Amino acid sequence: MRSRTRPTVFGQLLALLLALCLVAVACGGDDDGTTGDDGGDVAVGDDGDDGDGDDDGDDAPSTTAAPVEDVTEGNVCIGDACDEPTTGDDEAPQPVRGGTLRIAVEAETDGLNPAANNFAVSAYTMGFAMFDPLFYIDKDGNWFPFLAESATKIGDGSSWQVKVREGITFHDGTPLNADALIANFETAITDPIISLAIVPSYPAENRYEKIDDLTLQYNLIRPSAHFPINLTSQLGMVASPTWLAAAAEDDSLNQAPVGTGPFMLESRTQDVSTKLVRNPDYWRGTDDIYLDAIEIFITTDTALAAEQVAAGELDVVVTSNADATLTLRDAEDVSTFENLYSGEDFIMLNTRAAPMDDLRVRQALTFATDRQAYHDLIGQGTRPFADSMYHPDLTWNNPDVVQEGNMADRAGPLVDAYCADFPENCSGGKVNIELQFSGPSTLQTRIMDVLSAGWEPYFQVERQQLPQDQHILQTAIGQFQVVTWRQFGAVDPDNEVVWLECATATGVITLNWVRLCNEDRDALLFEQRATADLDRRVEIMQGIQAEIQSTYSYIFLTHTNWTVGFRNAVKNICGQTGPDDTVLVCNNQGRGFYHNVWIDEG
Repeated sequence: MRSRTRPTVFGQLLALLLALCLVAVACGGDDDGTTGDDGGDVAVGDDGDDGDGDDDGDDAPSTTAAPVEDVTEGNVCIGDACDEPTTGDDEAPQPVRGGTLRIAVEAETDGLNPAANNFAVSAYTMGFAMFDPLFYIDKDGNWFPFLAESATKIGDGSSWQVKVREGITFHDGTPLNADALIANFETAITDPIISLAIVPSYPAENRYEKIDDLTLQYNLIRPSAHFPINLTSQLGMVASPTWLAAAAEDDSLNQAPVGTGPFMLESRTQDVSTKLVRNPDYWRGTDDIYLDAIEIFITTDTALAAEQVAAGELDVVVTSNADATLTLRDAEDVSTFENLYSGEDFIMLNTRAAPMDDLRVRQALTFATDRQAYHDLIGQGTRPFADSMYHPDLTWNNPDVVQEGNMADRAGPLVDAYCADFPENCSGGKVNIELQFSGPSTLQTRIMDVLSAGWEPYFQVERQQLPQDQHILQTAIGQFQVVTWRQFGAVDPDNEVVWLECATATGVITLNWVRLCNEDRDALLFEQRATADLDRRVEIMQGIQAEIQSTYSYIFLTHTNWTVGFRNAVKNICGQTGPDDTVLVCNNQGRGFYHNVWIDEG
């Protein structure tokens, strides 16, 4: 595990990259985003004045989620708990107060400071209990104000005003106000790592303006119709400015977070467990905060954690491991809520590193990839094939884009032509390639075996196993040819821009991992960011999928199955609510809230 402090920029980088992408099956088993929805021209939750002097007459945000045409298998609940009635006072399960919810997650985080540490799925499980976000996403995919009272788009959307609710205090008694938002923004944008996901959206100067004690205006480089979606995850979690200042002097305090959330830290042993207890002064009250405590255990082998849930030794596990999912499905008194919409498993090719800088080689590798074997042996029937970054049930999906693979006969002529031109990059008529992965990992080795078997008739495959942190760093600085990865799947496609735009494709450290810049694609990405026209956004994103496919820089394999497995005694997993009783989206890339959960052993 990583150091408990943040001694170097590279040390911080490793943590961020883990948070931003999480390498498929390279991060402790087969077990994710940063920043950009559609708020229209209104001050959501306020009086509908967008600041341009016109009354728009609209007071609700448009959908931010990828709209669903026909939900067949993307979000599914399996088990007896799925059949419990949820309406009617006499039929619905009655809440039980007390108890500790025991949750297993797949990995640890470097710290729990949302403005300075780096949140992946496991950190979100802890973070959302302690830090309320400014905005979040409801069960229908709409963003809505949480800690914020309103979001007001100014003019064309190059500026947005965010007003926080009055009278809220942090766990340490510090008030929530515009100054707290400034302290969090400054900490994040000046952090050498977190800033990578923020700076491309903001000008060098005048990035924000304090409007009044509760209102901060964010000024952007270009117009956005979707800005509040940026503030529904880590960048929207607000920490106590008093604590942030202390943590800047003593980074060990990053392990002792101070937020506004329904739970507060009681104890933490990094790499082992973190215990949170109910906040008696929660700003929304505690009538529906039923649990006394939540304890999160670090279990890198989530197949083992699934067995512990089945045995009643744990209550919940969050996983994308097929072995774990199958164990949970087969267990008595256990149910699962599975999401196939919020992630993709794929292979990534470095377009600036020979031999992957040659389109013929990328095409040949794509054709020779045995996607069927990956689907059958790695996914084991728990996840469907993926053709692009969107599940076919989602409106964003381009049905004309079909991922190529299992076409080995088309690889040979391309390899022959390349080796004739670049014999120094070939051996025995095969292209020399390096397949990098993290380990040791039994499952990752199994994946390497599956992929190599399909490629070896045409490629001389050299495997490079690295410790996870080194593997991620090598990818970030471009020292790779071929890697497996897990990414995409954001609720709103504007959140995918950071992985695709030219601004993140240059420099020593890049977030555009394949290092492919297309200025025409950038123009389309920024057009969809600026517009609230859903039809146009869909048209653009479908075109982006076709353009990505034409580059042969990604080889999509399967849609990630994010599974939340829970004992049937655990109630209300998908009934979490925000202000005004808004029901929250459940299992978003494995992320979830647990503040309205209760345990009923009767």
